[in-house]
Amino acid sequence: MRNALLLVTAAATSWLQPACTGDEGDEHEDETELFEQAYEDAHTDGKIDGTDCSGVRVPDRTGFNKRIALTFDDGPNPETTPKVISVLEKHGAPATFFTNGSRYSSKAATDLAARIAAHPAYLLANHSQRHINLAQQSAATVATEIDRTDALIRVAGETPRYFRFPFGSSTCGSKQQAQDRSYIVTGWHVDSADWCFAAGGGVCKKSTFKFVPDNMRNDMKAYVLSQVRSFNGGIVLFHDIHQSTADALDGILTALKAEGYTFVRLDDTAAWPKLHGSAPVAQKFIGDKCTTDADCAFTASGKAGACHPAGFCTIVCEGSCPDLAGRAPTFCIADERAANPAGMCVSKAATQNMACASLPDTENRTEPRFIGTSTSTPATANVCAPR
Repeated sequence: MRNALLLVTAAATSWLQPACTGDEGDEHEDETELFEQAYEDAHTDGKIDGTDCSGVRVPDRTGFNKRIALTFDDGPNPETTPKVISVLEKHGAPATFFTNGSRYSSKAATDLAARIAAHPAYLLANHSQRHINLAQQSAATVATEIDRTDALIRVAGETPRYFRFPFGSSTCGSKQQAQDRSYIVTGWHVDSADWCFAAGGGVCKKSTFKFVPDNMRNDMKAYVLSQVRSFNGGIVLFHDIHQSTADALDGILTALKAEGYTFVRLDDTAAWPKLHGSAPVAQKFIGDKCTTDADCAFTASGKAGACHPAGFCTIVCEGSCPDLAGRAPTFCIADERAANPAGMCVSKAATQNMACASLPDTENRTEPRFIGTSTSTPATANVCAPR
């Protein structure tokens, strides 16, 4: 088995030797721009009129009940990954390692991959061959990036189920290629920004990643805890290639456990049902008919549903609203009832609501998007607005 893995590794690394063509992209991506876009994607609900093919957003948005899936990208690294594993074992924490095939370039690395694959608490997952921006590649290159690492993981002893795009950067086509191979494309809720803290020698500079608050720029643990709290759990992104991450991990996990968080496997379908395609459909959702607030007993994007006087369920919003499979797409418009500027989610005019005919106290009209303090772009849509 080990000889077979080394043979596959040799083939993979020999394929890396030629200089990259324009099609294969620049290996020196602007990480700041890509990770900042990923942050915005992770904090925005998927939209039918937006970027449904994001490689970042996880379909499960709420209901985590302080459950966390720890994930580590860019290994295996014989210098740092063993320290990460040691900390995980100390805390009894499961984890998923999204690995790059180009890292399987030594016996120490392939042995480490096999060790991860054999461990009952860990999953060995696919993070592409060379960690390039797959949103900028041809279909042939995307296929090769997925398949090369897939082969290495299988020889290591794992049948890979999960794929993560480098930087979370994907297109509809590239995401479909991964799904056609039976992969579950997996983004994250929380970016630890450990890559930024590592780049700055323990300080995450604003020029590198603008979303870290200034009072946390030299405190990765505080930043991670603040982000996890905002989601009440979720899938957390780390990188096991950084010594600073390996050194900080024990303190982070200790603090999370002290606050009541628990660590679960990525394949826990109770924690991440939508990721695994087994989520129950809510009885009521945005745009559904209602009489009282009790009819709209759902939570979306962390906000409680309420019944609008025009007889449909809604939630407050700024910039965007969540969608639900099988229901009319949604849109955020100004709430004219509010004393101060505020937004509310409504359904778009669609087949599901008979172009608003099934909501008699609404009318099909064009409304601008309510942006508020969000970073959403201006837009208009035909929606079922109160008469």
